[in-house]
Amino acid sequence: MRRTKSTVVALSTVAALIATGGAAAAVAGSDAAPVSADTSQTQAQSAKDRKDRHHKAKKRLAKHAPKGDGSKVLCKRAPKIDKRIDRVQNRLDGGLRTRGSIDRLEKRIENAKEADHGVIADFLGDRLDDRRELKVRLKDREEGLKKVRAWCATQDDGKSEKNSSGESAG
Repeated sequence: MRRTKSTVVALSTVAALIATGGAAAAVAGSDAAPVSADTSQTQAQSAKDRKDRHHKAKKRLAKHAPKGDGSKVLCKRAPKIDKRIDRVQNRLDGGLRTRGSIDRLEKRIENAKEADHGVIADFLGDRLDDRRELKVRLKDREEGLKKVRAWCATQDDGKSEKNSSGESAG
């Protein structure tokens, strides 16, 4: 009963919309018939394409050009960056039981060679090279970060390391 009633209501609504569309065209003095489904679908698709292109262009562009060099934010984030570098260095320097350590990866390579898994050993060897390079890059970044922190300390009497309420960040 309920399904039949809702179907009847839906069909009568569609019929009323179609009838008013035809009447509106006749009142406007147009000889054109109501717009076909294909035409309206094509128009809707082209409008959607224009809208999508507009939004994609907006996503790529910033609202305005940068007004500064970001030094204030960098000074504020320096302690967090330093902690992250320390955490990664500790992981790389960890022992055999530390996941992600260089020693653990060397042991895995040794085990792969003993098991005669040459392909696995080569793959892990490449990862080991990457980790050793990462260790060098982290040392360079740490030295650069020390210079940034020294520069930040000379600016604004150290105010750049405090947030707007005057509490120290960190």
